[in-house]
Amino acid sequence: MALTFAGCGNSPTSNPTAEIVVQRQAGAGSTKAASLVSPPKSGTAPRINPDSVELTALVRNVYEWHVTKYPNYGFPLQVNTPSDSLLTGIDWAAYNKNHAAFKKTGFFSNEFLARHRAIALTIDSSVRQASAEWRNANDGIPLWYSDADDWCNCQDNPDNYWQRLTLRNLQFGADTATFNWTWDEKDGIAPPFSYAMKAKKVNGAWKISYMEGFRNYGTVADYNQRMKQPTVVQLPAVAR
Repeated sequence: MALTFAGCGNSPTSNPTAEIVVQRQAGAGSTKAASLVSPPKSGTAPRINPDSVELTALVRNVYEWHVTKYPNYGFPLQVNTPSDSLLTGIDWAAYNKNHAAFKKTGFFSNEFLARHRAIALTIDSSVRQASAEWRNANDGIPLWYSDADDWCNCQDNPDNYWQRLTLRNLQFGADTATFNWTWDEKDGIAPPFSYAMKAKKVNGAWKISYMEGFRNYGTVADYNQRMKQPTVVQLPAVAR
């Protein structure tokens, strides 16, 4: 029996458009800034930056896929039996199915996929070492899950937010790109909101290589330390 938690979001299609990448001044080192539209020479039409357009489409497609087809944490935990509800580690059959779905999209680099599996291995090891008090699936969100959707570091989001993502601080290195995305103010959810990502060009196509939210997961030592911290019990106020 696998334990999974739903992520956030709703569902239609996206049509990445060219006008949403925001220019940044060039930084130090080997990186360089990229605007979506290069300044035209006198009497010529603006030139579209193809890498900016491709990255915009990639990010929007990733989030549409996540919200509409893969709205879960991605690290399914297995329960010993429904009656005792004790977590025993990663449900590897479910995880490997999820991991294959990641790979099939073509959205992610090998580095991202390897890091994702490393997180699963860490969670599995930590759960197996934990005492029963930490492994009760009926106690709410487990220690090994974050309180937010790792894909956006958010709990609330605009409907169909992938259609409104704006890439900012876009900088290129040698076949690499770093940037942040945000969404515009609408539906009562306002900026500033920023989420860091990295991409790598593989065989001429951009792939996501880093997503900020997956830093929410620690090492086995990190989890052990958290389990050693005393639990603070809030006592009710005494009437006088």
